Amino acid sequence: MKTKIAGLILFLYILIISAPSIISACLAFSPDSFLTIPTNYWTLKWFIEFLNQNRWTDALLRTILMGLISTFSALAIGIPLAYAMTRLDVPYKKIIHGALLLPLVIPPIILGMGALPMFYMMRMNGTPLQIILMHTLLVLPIIYLILKVKFESMDIQIEEAARGLGATLFQSILLITIPLIKPSIAISGVAAFVISINESIVAIFIAGPANETISTISWSQLKHAPTPLIAVASLIHLAIITFGAISIYLIMLIINTKNKTITHKETNKSFVNI
Repeated sequence: MKTKIAGLILFLYILIISAPSIISACLAFSPDSFLTIPTNYWTLKWFIEFLNQNRWTDALLRTILMGLISTFSALAIGIPLAYAMTRLDVPYKKIIHGALLLPLVIPPIILGMGALPMFYMMRMNGTPLQIILMHTLLVLPIIYLILKVKFESMDIQIEEAARGLGATLFQSILLITIPLIKPSIAISGVAAFVISINESIVAIFIAGPANETISTISWSQLKHAPTPLIAVASLIHLAIITFGAISIYLIMLIINTKNKTITHKETNKSFVNI
């Protein structure tokens, strides 16, 4: 009985989560010029229209590019931050840790409203740099938390042994630590990229005509002229998210396979020694 109830709850959960995505995907194939689920026949004309409109294709490429730049920028900041917070004696560590997590708890609408006049005073309004900076700020906590957990689970004696053999701190980090955390770097990077390209609230506030993203155009079209082009953009977003989820799953699968292989080899060595 309990198994059936658990199965029913799981089914309802999957249905609630997947239903909006399925409906959105169906809308992209509608032959009509407004958002309706196709009943008579399905068409690819809105996909062709999407590719033929420079505004949409430019926004898609711009969204991906800014997402990549934001992700690599956050990685460049997050890796040394996570290392310092777990390995070094940093003053005011708890305060810094709390400050790094603030973007996770502050509503995006407040960040967007505050960022708009701030970038205007800095004469950065209307440039892609403002979106990159804000997205870097938003995804940095995710990267920081994932890598901090990884650093805390690592055996510090490996690094100490390398330094005991004459390696400098920088050499031990570059040659020992970084290779060991590559999977975590990849996972946090993929997660940050997906979050960046899907962020819309802050982008709506600060994006200008020259740095529109897929999310900002979709919001504008939804308010004034909702067409299946919005559904096409949503489907592309869904495809990117799915790719990110599959990438994370494959990385974790590779990690588990390697760990099992190492454990198996160590077990065989133990039997040989016995």
